[in-house]
Amino acid sequence: MTNDNGYLLQVRDLHTYFYLHQGVVKAVEGVNLRIRPGSTLGVVGESGCGKSVTARSVLRIVEQPGRIVSGEIVFRRKMKGGQTEDLNLGAFRDQSREMREIRGKEISMIFQEPMASLSPHYTIGSQISENLLLHQDISKADARDRTIELLRDVGIARPEARVDAYPYQLSGGMCQRAVIAMAIACRPSLLIADEPTTALDVTTQAQILDLLREMQEQIGMAIMLITHDLGVVAEMADDVAVMYLGRVAEHADVDTIFHDARHPYTQALLRSIPTVGSEARERLATIRGMVPDPFNRPSGCVFHPRCDAAQAGLCDVETPVTVEVAPNHEVTCCACRG
Repeated sequence: MTNDNGYLLQVRDLHTYFYLHQGVVKAVEGVNLRIRPGSTLGVVGESGCGKSVTARSVLRIVEQPGRIVSGEIVFRRKMKGGQTEDLNLGAFRDQSREMREIRGKEISMIFQEPMASLSPHYTIGSQISENLLLHQDISKADARDRTIELLRDVGIARPEARVDAYPYQLSGGMCQRAVIAMAIACRPSLLIADEPTTALDVTTQAQILDLLREMQEQIGMAIMLITHDLGVVAEMADDVAVMYLGRVAEHADVDTIFHDARHPYTQALLRSIPTVGSEARERLATIRGMVPDPFNRPSGCVFHPRCDAAQAGLCDVETPVTVEVAPNHEVTCCACRG
């Protein structure tokens, strides 16, 4: 097991399945991702494409009846004295001592819905302090002082008073800020942000994204940003992974994705973005069809039933392999091999 080229995280051929009475749902089917230290990887795709399950697999918090079947999750962990070691998180048990040490300290996660991430029975201060007390050797008084500092850092007014507030006493934007404070409390190397601006108004969304960028610069952490919004990706990401039905369709830097996308699915997503100066009442381009039922995955390339460039006898028969069409630009498409 090696971590090539100094990546902070490398996900290799990851398979995560859910074993249900109706059958097996292959939520993640051979995903490959890589994140450089201090960079932002945008993970995009329609709902049901496996983005959140991939993120949960990295942290080993996939809920039953799901489990990681195979693959490597290689994380470069910082050690004392400036040294590093590479750990395969996929080899640890979900509740092992090693994962409990990493989870919340070196890899943190912002979940989709802030109100669901915070317990209504405890103050936000106690919930943030819990993470500090678990991973750092500090007193309760010091943890409270540090929590107030964190709340101030994320832009919550009057943190000395808000530290004793319950989630229902805060707005959605303030709850999201509190969740970010909890996630960055131990200065993680990697922050996984799963739709961090969902259900927030446009102004608050911009504030949250600015906050994430500011915290990234201060701490030097990498961010895995899961979103449906390609505008957010253009603003935040250094690299982009486009996912479809449990696989990465295309992986490249953000400029390449927006200006030289090769996969038909990526191209279709880009065409669906509203543009400034478009004709009044002009209909947006759409991707025909729906994401297939996971119990009835298409043969060959899973995108071929919706693909305008699909070739009969090729795309509906052969399972595409990932090819590097240019340096650091990978595409999983039968028609792109040439």
